[in-house]
Amino acid sequence: MMAQETVLDYLGEALEESDFEFDWKLEWNKKQHAIEVYFSIFAEKQEENIVIEDIEGTTAQGNIIQFEDAICLFDPKKSKIQTDNYLKAFPVDFKMGIEKGYIDAILKTLRIVVTEGQSDLLDFATDPTIEEFELNWNDTNFDGTIKTLKNINRYDEEKLPYPKY
Repeated sequence: MMAQETVLDYLGEALEESDFEFDWKLEWNKKQHAIEVYFSIFAEKQEENIVIEDIEGTTAQGNIIQFEDAICLFDPKKSKIQTDNYLKAFPVDFKMGIEKGYIDAILKTLRIVVTEGQSDLLDFATDPTIEEFELNWNDTNFDGTIKTLKNINRYDEEKLPYPKY
């Protein structure tokens, strides 16, 4: 008998197959009952004298700027994560499972957000008049993606369980 595919398995495979144009890392935070997807984008600074600091005040070294962020699926009943530490944190009832279509919609939206973010980061790195850079998750796009997937019968309602320890 095959073990049932978990949300972690499905997410890992979907990330692999998505062929994203950014670096990503999937982490299972067992202690916090959370699944995190970290991702990084890079841009090259044009001017030597532009000083770029991250939110902690760390100055970017060299000509390459790296920006890392993360999204997270978490169980609000068991997790104590700080949701504002993530680009987007999705409260999920892990006992009920997560629909494959929901994961698909997250990844489709993530691709758009990070692709736009990559372009914005390049602008930020090369235009001294742009003072801040951040990624913006768009809930309207995300909800629209779910709706579209459902309307074209491409939303998979199969539930994925949270992995067992």
